[in-house]
Amino acid sequence: MIQRVQTLFLLLVIAAGIVLMFFPLAVYYSEMGYYLKFFVYGVKNLAHDPFGDEIPKLFSLFFGLPLLLVQVIIILLAGFTIFKYKRRPMQLRMNQLNIFLHVILVGGIFYFSTLVEERVAAAPVYGIGVVLPLVSIIALFLSSNFIRKDERLVRSADRLR
Repeated sequence: MIQRVQTLFLLLVIAAGIVLMFFPLAVYYSEMGYYLKFFVYGVKNLAHDPFGDEIPKLFSLFFGLPLLLVQVIIILLAGFTIFKYKRRPMQLRMNQLNIFLHVILVGGIFYFSTLVEERVAAAPVYGIGVVLPLVSIIALFLSSNFIRKDERLVRSADRLR
């Protein structure tokens, strides 16, 4: 039954994951007239850079793969979880794994953000991209709650037979 409430929450996780790909996580402004945008897939240089192209190349290679890989796994896992509606215990385990991956993603975002901050000597201004994983975690908790509720309902119906 795909028309359950937890499906809407899992679709919210997928939508937030896709939107996260397009919004910057942090923007770094410098007094020297340059600024960088930190995305899930790497760092983009958007103005005059006193370091040349060193920063975007270094950080895009270093940051792009781990965070992007975790984000793609999160989106695919949420999509896969929707279609496992007949196996509710498996859905719960997949939601727990997805929550764990979100914690890794948030930790990676702040770790890499700190590295960029130290390298360019500019303070980050965090954007909506940092809030989206937290919204996804809340949606996953709510989804797990409704899955447990469905499982209790099915088990109580089985006892009545």
